[in-house]
Amino acid sequence: MEKKKQSNILTVVACLVVMFSIGIVYLWSVFQGPATQHYVLWDSASARMLSSIMIFMFIFGNMIGGFLQDKWSPRFVILFGAGLFFAGLFLTSLLGVNAAPWTAYITYGAVAGCGVGFAYAGSLNCIQKWFPHRRGFASGLSVCAFGLSAVVLAPLSEKLLVLPAFGENAVPLTFRTIAIVFTVLIVIAGLFVKNPKEEYLKSLNLPAKHTNQKQYTPGEVVKTAPFWCLVLTVFFLPSVFFILNPLVKTLAVFREIPAAQASLTISLSGIVQAVSRLLCGIVSDKIGRARTVFIIAVLSLIAAILITFVTGWFYTVVVWLIFFVYAGPSSIYPAMATDAYGTKHSGGNYGIALIFLGISSPVFTIISNQINADGAVTGDYTTSFVLAACVCIVPLVALPLFDMFKKRMQKKEAENQV
Repeated sequence: MEKKKQSNILTVVACLVVMFSIGIVYLWSVFQGPATQHYVLWDSASARMLSSIMIFMFIFGNMIGGFLQDKWSPRFVILFGAGLFFAGLFLTSLLGVNAAPWTAYITYGAVAGCGVGFAYAGSLNCIQKWFPHRRGFASGLSVCAFGLSAVVLAPLSEKLLVLPAFGENAVPLTFRTIAIVFTVLIVIAGLFVKNPKEEYLKSLNLPAKHTNQKQYTPGEVVKTAPFWCLVLTVFFLPSVFFILNPLVKTLAVFREIPAAQASLTISLSGIVQAVSRLLCGIVSDKIGRARTVFIIAVLSLIAAILITFVTGWFYTVVVWLIFFVYAGPSSIYPAMATDAYGTKHSGGNYGIALIFLGISSPVFTIISNQINADGAVTGDYTTSFVLAACVCIVPLVALPLFDMFKKRMQKKEAENQV
């Protein structure tokens, strides 16, 4: 038994180290300003789009990585992701000052983003399998580490970007430093990641709902009603975050928020997200997944309205609320999918749903840029945030339907087993 506990702890810690090391996907707001100044052909719109592309490719990598770790092993997926992560960031560091934005879309956005997704899929799905009886907690713990990386990486990156020794090459050298240091961490930790053995799972003495559950394949999942309710929620709920994320500093300037406060708002957002991921995962174990996300959707609607006009410290509080309601569901969605469809194909099943999160990011960024084309000049993004508030109604309808359809599906499963 002691050996089993040690194996459990070692694997969980290794997964958390991997998740911590790949959090750069949320750090583009730190690089956006310096990158726009360093690369002469870039403007604010193209820089904002890079963040959306990386998030989309992160989701894409998560989906493919989910399928592969179901077939092979989480260790392989993590190590392969580490290679893509390093290649993407290192190639970005080699771009010259006259590089067109599309070159970074490929290196930083596509290659590094996909690598982050692979590593994320391997770690998240592995840690869920070690805690089949506390999936919300397991998912929350994992994505909490993912969010906490921003707390370390944001100030670290800001210091590297102004490091005198880096001089005028601070932007590419920062990318290179992060590539080398964190790839080493991912590889070392990835070597200790493995799925639990059947002997360990039997020792947990789980109730029948965990051991006798039907294991849906991805092909079966997409034919069920709960899946599409989850997809609608995944797509529409984070709209306010995707619109706000690249604009946090921009809006702060127009609303005359002091620079120190704006920096504090961004730097502590990682803690806010980490707390949200862990707390929401634990709460969902207690009161139910769909009910917890429903509460989050209500808060998202309120936050989308408030962000249109708040100033001073209220601006910081509302920004943190938006980061909170964006981060929380990331620890619940994987558990929702696994609860409904089983653990055997959990990586691929959740990966398919998550691809709609990747689609959501560029869609709402593009829409926001179109309907508030003069926002960079006026600082007025009211229409975009009103849109975000309106679309929050969709998950408020979809989530109760998810629970209803899931109960019907599970009742039918039970009848077929009799």
